[in-house]
Amino acid sequence: MKIYVDKKMMGKNNYPKLVSAFSNIEFVEDLDNNLDVEAMVIMNSQLAKLDIDKFYKLKWIQLLMAGYDNIDVDSFKNKGIMVSNARDIFSISIAEDVFSKILFFNRNTAYYLESMKNKQWIPIKKEPEIFNSTISILGTGSIGQEVAKRMKAFGVKKILGYRQTSASVQFFDEIHTGNSGLDYVIKEADYLILSLPLNKSTHHIINKEKISLMKPEAVLINVARGDIIDQDYLIKALKDKAIRGAGLDVTSPEPLPSDSELWNLENVFITPHNASSSPYMKERLYEMTVMNLELFTREQKPKYLL
Repeated sequence: MKIYVDKKMMGKNNYPKLVSAFSNIEFVEDLDNNLDVEAMVIMNSQLAKLDIDKFYKLKWIQLLMAGYDNIDVDSFKNKGIMVSNARDIFSISIAEDVFSKILFFNRNTAYYLESMKNKQWIPIKKEPEIFNSTISILGTGSIGQEVAKRMKAFGVKKILGYRQTSASVQFFDEIHTGNSGLDYVIKEADYLILSLPLNKSTHHIINKEKISLMKPEAVLINVARGDIIDQDYLIKALKDKAIRGAGLDVTSPEPLPSDSELWNLENVFITPHNASSSPYMKERLYEMTVMNLELFTREQKPKYLL
């Protein structure tokens, strides 16, 4: 069995361990000269550039990212090729990033950093707390669940979730569906957190109509994809102080152009699509790859199939 693995994403020390652990697999690093691979463990960006029809033995693709909006998964499935994503790899670090963005606003971090530069000792009274607030999370997958789990420790009033189908989800107090459900969780939110996958139904799901439903003191956090939000209207809402602020790890487009008004707004905190940053990322990717390779070599379905 011949399998391609992105060596860089496995980590310098993990790739030799992988090769040693699977003596029955021929691991290759060059796809151009190995069109007979049966599986690929690969980054989305590299996969998108390939003519997949050339790989006549391909049975399974393991993506090394959780998001897959830049991959036509249906076209692979129609060819009989299984596709898995890295579903649980980035959830913990992204959940922690959500709190960094909320606390940036609640504890007036930008103000105090400026005060330090100016050697000023002027406290702000009555800064907001996460305690006793209503949290609304759009997307109740692994990222949403990790956020909800941590919210419990802050003593929030309730955690609302929005998803496509009705089902109880661990750590959530209520689950809502449909357009009326979406409106409800947005209206109720003190903190509105976006962790939805990007697809046709979620493109600009947060638009003028939905932003207008938000409380003026609410904070919007986006760790999903930039195109989940109508960014032009978000900019208007932020300039008008229609909401308290927005913490954005993702924008549209990326990188965010230098002339975007978002850079200059005081009620915005932007990070460069880096919420998943973690010293444990490569180790987690390695462990996931080992798990799914073991299943695949035993002719069982890998986990996290799309």
